[in-house]
Amino acid sequence: MTRNATRTLNLDFTYLEFYQNYVISTVKEGTILEEEQVDELIDTCKEHYGDEAFVYISNRKFSYNVNPLIYLNLFKIENLEGIAVTSSNPDALKTANFERHFSQVPVELFQGMDEAKAWANSLTKK
Repeated sequence: MTRNATRTLNLDFTYLEFYQNYVISTVKEGTILEEEQVDELIDTCKEHYGDEAFVYISNRKFSYNVNPLIYLNLFKIENLEGIAVTSSNPDALKTANFERHFSQVPVELFQGMDEAKAWANSLTKK
């Protein structure tokens, strides 16, 4: 379904894999995701995607904390079509379900990456 990443980037707090319609972010263990990190993510995604529509896929492979108020900054990314959260950990999905209430863009939860990628592609193919 998906080709290899067009670009990868290892930031201090996350590992990013850029694809045509989505970026997969695997935040590092023990990170506290705050506004400063989100601003860096926003700048990086704007640089990569320009005005092209994309979806942010959060691969919650490791344990980390998110300040849910960071979702209020998503208005800065006009071409962000949605956020997918993937995890095999029920507690991580439960936390993400709480966080989704702060987002102005659609947020969907998935147990598998393939489903998240399919959803991302469906959003960007409108």
